[in-house]
Amino acid sequence: MNKFLLKLFKFASLQFLILAAIAFYYIQTHDQLAQKQYLAATIDKHALLKRQAKPRIIFVGGSNVAFGINSNFISSQLNHQPVNMGLHAALGLEYTLNEVEEKLASGDVVVVSLEYENFSNHLPDIPERLFNTIDNRFQNIKFVPYYYAPVMLDKGQLYLGGVIRNVISTLTGTYELDKTYKRVNFSPVGDMMANTGTPRDISKIKGTLEVTDSSIQTALRIIQEFDQVAKDKGAQVYFSYPPLAENVYKDNSEAIGEISAALKDSSELDFIDTSKEMALQVNYFFDSEYHLNQAGALFRAKHIVNRLSKKL
Repeated sequence: MNKFLLKLFKFASLQFLILAAIAFYYIQTHDQLAQKQYLAATIDKHALLKRQAKPRIIFVGGSNVAFGINSNFISSQLNHQPVNMGLHAALGLEYTLNEVEEKLASGDVVVVSLEYENFSNHLPDIPERLFNTIDNRFQNIKFVPYYYAPVMLDKGQLYLGGVIRNVISTLTGTYELDKTYKRVNFSPVGDMMANTGTPRDISKIKGTLEVTDSSIQTALRIIQEFDQVAKDKGAQVYFSYPPLAENVYKDNSEAIGEISAALKDSSELDFIDTSKEMALQVNYFFDSEYHLNQAGALFRAKHIVNRLSKKL
């Protein structure tokens, strides 16, 4: 029995030492491993949100916002200083809204554009992305709703696995950032700038969106609460449907119709467009059904200016 316990202790000690070494190396090389990645842009976006001059126009949503806004064009036309907070829909609906809610002030114009998947599941559907984001800016943990805990704990090992893989690839000299998805490719106001051309055949992407009345109503409640808090702070809030490749829109028309109907019934939400208007030609997209290229981002920016110029 004593021999078994001794072997168990040695084994556990070895595992602890390995993990401690990995953790130490990761901390020492954090800037190289993490703070150059795409999600590290949260550092710059929050810094901009804090310092940007007023009046501000703040764009909120997932990567459809990160890739799909030409903030400088909108700013030049509407005379508001831009902040593009878009990053990743997989961080979860309430987290995405919480990031902005705290810093809203009177006179702000807020444009919210949420991916349809947020109406299918309001939780972070890739929790390791949220771990990565918090890893880069620990203050973001305060934006995480308490009810995220079960899914975060359940998927935490995926984040740890990613850390270990990054450490190993750095040690072996094989670590390489994606040429598009990295922090340096965001503009000073938070727009993705590396989305040129259409490197992927968007027409072959198929739709798989599934929603229920319960999932839609849960998302709607979260959105309504944000809308009310923002208005109480003196901000003007407008909602815009996300751009979606027309073929994917067609595949998902039934589910999108259910979402649109529920949003239309919520009269307090001010939409500047319809889901059909934002079903765009594939030549406007970059590498996914939500990610616009530079031409698409400018097209969308002109659309937003056209609609908001009548309201501001």
